Amino acid sequence: MKHIIIDTDLTNDIDDQFGISYALNNSDTFIEAIIISPYKNKLETKSIYDGVLDSYFEAKRICRFSRVNQNIVFKGCLDFLSNGFNKTSNGIKKIIDIARKNELTQIVCLSTLTNIALAIKKAPDIVDKIEIVWMGLENLYCEKFLDENYVNDKKAFEIIIKSQVKLNIIPKYVGKFNCTSIYEVQQHVANTPLGKYLLKILKDYKYNIENRGIKYIYSISPIAYVKNKNLFEQINLEKNLLIKENIKKVDGQFNYVFDGSNNCSVWKDFIKTISTAPTDLYKPKLFFISDTHFSQINKVRTKEFMIGPADQTDHEYIKNWNSVVGKNDIVYHLGDFGNYNIIKQLRGNVILICGNYEMQDIKNSNFETFKQNLINLGFKDVVLDGIVLDKKTLGIPIYLTHKPENTKSNMFNLFGHVHSLKPLKKNGFNVCAEYHNFTPLSEYFVKNYINFIISAQNDPNCFVD
Repeated sequence: MKHIIIDTDLTNDIDDQFGISYALNNSDTFIEAIIISPYKNKLETKSIYDGVLDSYFEAKRICRFSRVNQNIVFKGCLDFLSNGFNKTSNGIKKIIDIARKNELTQIVCLSTLTNIALAIKKAPDIVDKIEIVWMGLENLYCEKFLDENYVNDKKAFEIIIKSQVKLNIIPKYVGKFNCTSIYEVQQHVANTPLGKYLLKILKDYKYNIENRGIKYIYSISPIAYVKNKNLFEQINLEKNLLIKENIKKVDGQFNYVFDGSNNCSVWKDFIKTISTAPTDLYKPKLFFISDTHFSQINKVRTKEFMIGPADQTDHEYIKNWNSVVGKNDIVYHLGDFGNYNIIKQLRGNVILICGNYEMQDIKNSNFETFKQNLINLGFKDVVLDGIVLDKKTLGIPIYLTHKPENTKSNMFNLFGHVHSLKPLKKNGFNVCAEYHNFTPLSEYFVKNYINFIISAQNDPNCFVD
């Protein structure tokens, strides 16, 4: 799973809304933060601060339509470094924190390089831990760069190229290969709340004589590049090609994308992604699983589902998990999670009920300390014993616990722990990951099993009690 920060001046145009929607709803990307950057649009009279504020709330709106936690949105710089701005904001702190905790963080910059440059200036140690994908510039061989993402903050650009950070430049003309119209969005995208919103902002957009009803969606290209660089023609060039005006020559190289004309699959993937965006904006889905034993292959008794070494196996199980769980969904994990750090790569709000392996870890400290450590890693909650779900959740009262011997006789139970072929009890269902292709079970799937078990109560051959 790729760890990504998006740096955007969202309301400077409308293409960033499309790009961010594409990223947030794509299972191949994990968006850790959206940082708002300053902009000054020649066609508008509002201040830089007002632009940042508008973009901040617009980013939260896109998150809401995508059923993503709005707390990933942060304000960055409130002015350009070229204007002397040098204050550390929450957005700058977030860039630094995320960069330091990950082996590699890719920052997709759809605006000026202001936020990234200030983060590097404040914390030079992050240079080796980030890779920038920047939508900016046009032809490198022009005498001057006139692109706004460069012109508005030349100081930030200078800091970036001198820092020796990994840099990929996608010029704006490459973004022009992805263009659309009101008719196309209406026909192919506007079948979800997010798609309808994108159609609305497209209809509200003031077309000019340049495009005559066709809108360039520049910002999809950098997101697609992060997903699959092979869709683009690119070349490695010397950084001295970027030296303009009074910037002194610097050593190093950067990656320059010079063609995206063969990547029609990018736009097709965008349409597919937005067309399958969440249709229920507010109610999270529920999932159930237990005994994932991440990074603990030797502790899983049944070997048939193992794919290879622990890291390879974890990768496949994480992929399975994220293919069904949305970022705002709730996952009840019924114990024996495994490597707790894997939570950073999993979608959803995970509520962990302690299994026997968690109980062993608790012995080394105490429950409250153990719980807080896991919440700090990214778990939504940690419960020592079981959880009762009322009948509004799955139709009847349900008790969630780790071991089948701890189930309650007066209600239906979901449990784990048992790795041998004992999936059913007369009053319960085993959600152990090994039975279910290491994929969390949806509430719909569990409801079907509950109905089956209840209807088969009088058949002794169905159960293993």
